[in-house]
Amino acid sequence: MLALLLFVPLPNFAHPDVIYLPFRTVQSMILVQGKVNGKPVTFLLDTGATRTIVSAKVYGNVGYSLRLAQRAGQQPGFVGESVTLPVNLQLDRHTWLARRVSVMNFNGLSDVLGADFDGLLGEDVLREFHSVHIDYRNHQIELEQ
Repeated sequence: MLALLLFVPLPNFAHPDVIYLPFRTVQSMILVQGKVNGKPVTFLLDTGATRTIVSAKVYGNVGYSLRLAQRAGQQPGFVGESVTLPVNLQLDRHTWLARRVSVMNFNGLSDVLGADFDGLLGEDVLREFHSVHIDYRNHQIELEQ
């Protein structure tokens, strides 16, 4: 039993108010893990997105037929129909209950961008933190409360 305790990471007492999100990169895009309504999801970190967006596939029955999101021509980003709905959003140990996010139809967009993701982690969530630090060497994002 003692040997098992050696493999359990200790809490970071030096920075208890920091959330550490491991990430991976695909074609220079940062992907982080989270949960939406208890389901594991992959978010594309998008500091240019004003809202956090969840795919309709992950959300489930939206109750609306949303047209497919598409690239915005020569401009960065993409456009599409969305509906704002509440979700339980979790990043590491931080949970937002009934967090309002945009829900869009992302079918096929992962293929176009070359990265498999379930949503965009936008500026609306990031700005709730005092600072956001991207540690590329250790592949983690530090969100300081």
